[in-house]
This record gives sequence, C-alpha cells and structure tokens, in this order.
Amino acid sequence: MMKFDYVHDIQRAYRKLIDCISRPGTINSLGEESQKLDLPVECNKAMLVLALMLLDTEVSFHVLGGESEIISEKISQLTYSSAVPVDEADFIFVLGDANSKELESAIRKCKIGDLVNPHLSATVIIEAEKITNHKDLVLKGPGIKEENYISILTDANWVAPRADKNIEYPLGIEMYFVDREYNIAAFPRTTSIQGRGEN
Repeated sequence: MMKFDYVHDIQRAYRKLIDCISRPGTINSLGEESQKLDLPVECNKAMLVLALMLLDTEVSFHVLGGESEIISEKISQLTYSSAVPVDEADFIFVLGDANSKELESAIRKCKIGDLVNPHLSATVIIEAEKITNHKDLVLKGPGIKEENYISILTDANWVAPRADKNIEYPLGIEMYFVDREYNIAAFPRTTSIQGRGEN
C-alpha cells in the first residue's frame, strides 16, 4: 500500500472538500486518501484526514463520542492543535457512536462568530452511516442552481438545530459529513436544508 503523503494527499482532499462546500449536495470520496492512512487512531479515517487538513496550532477542536479523550489526545499529538470545551472549539468532531442528544447539545453550545468576525464560528464534522443523493433532504442557496438533494443516514437530529443556529446570517455554523465509505458532503451556513414535503 502507498504511504499517506502529508502534502499531496492533504491537498487533493482539500480540493474535494472545497468542491463540496462550493456546490452543496455534491458528494466526493476521500477513500483513496483515507485508505493510505496508517495511524493508531480509532476513528473514521476520512474524519482523520479532515483533522489533519484543518487542525494546527492556530485552531482548537473538541471530540464527541465513545473514546473521545484518547482520540483527542492522539489528534493533538498529530496536529499540535488544542482540545478545548465544545463551546470554545473551532472544529467539533462528532464520532459515529455519539448519541443524538450529545450532538444536539453541541450544536446549541457551539460558537457562531459575531457580526465583526462571523468567521470565528465553529465547524461541526459528523460521522454518518451513509451519504447518498437520494431525495431525502432538499438543499437551496448559493452554489445550487435551483435545488439539490441529499440523504444523510444518521440517528442524529441535526437539521432543525442547525437551522436554529443559522437563523441570523452571517452568524452561524458550517457542517461537514463523512460516512463509513469515506464519502464527504458539506453545508455552509448559507445553505437552506429541509426535509421533503416541508414548506
């Protein structure tokens, strides 16, 4: 197996993430990059690729889920980023075994920036079971011609808490999803998300 290249593989993964952010509803695969990773961290490898990409000494993070303390320590060692309480974190990683209440609480508590610095908000990265283009959720907003569709298979209730958090644009949060097959999708705060049949 080829070794993970911390420059080229991160750059390639970053381009895929930017594509997802600029065109909400787009699903890209981090499978190639994820399968090269051979690190002793017990979490979704696509989530770990995102951690390596996004974290450094200038930003902070929080991990939610089963082995969160152990995983936080290892991510800190790999990225030199600081683990902090959820309401202070720049990036919040929600592992697949985190429960719905933990996620909803994290969304309620996480920072949304302020009018002078709306970019000082949190990005919430959630591990889902599966991401597909099935028409479960309707997406509208910048980067979408009329509307786009996506399905995020997860037990977590995140659509309504996200909408509440993003009600006062430009304040709000970004959300990225990864699944067990290393697919990614991203929703900037400007994306409107509704279940089908909702007004």
